[in-house]
Amino acid sequence: MDPTLLSLLETIPQKPPRSKLETHRELIRQLRRKGCTYGDIVRILQERVGLDVAVSTIHSFVKVRAKHRKQVQYELPPLESESKPISLSSGDVASRIAALRAKPIEQKTKPSQKYLKF
Repeated sequence: MDPTLLSLLETIPQKPPRSKLETHRELIRQLRRKGCTYGDIVRILQERVGLDVAVSTIHSFVKVRAKHRKQVQYELPPLESESKPISLSSGDVASRIAALRAKPIEQKTKPSQKYLKF
């Protein structure tokens, strides 16, 4: 890039965050991870921080930032039941498939149609 343009970019100050919630972003994130509802977060911000916001403001704030998070790989911790690897031999798999194929298919009967007569 041209040196004059670089010097111009360096002289322009960075804009402050547009949202008053931006300074509390990490608090909101941690509260959501702990299972707090948007209403709970509003009450906490009002009581502890002295910040008066609406529930819809918190929702919009989280929603907008969640879109940007999709670009970064983000995984939830596995459930306890999923953390154990399941090891099946090919014989086990084949026998389970054969058992499912041998299982009779239940035919659901349609209920008789009743019409209202006037």
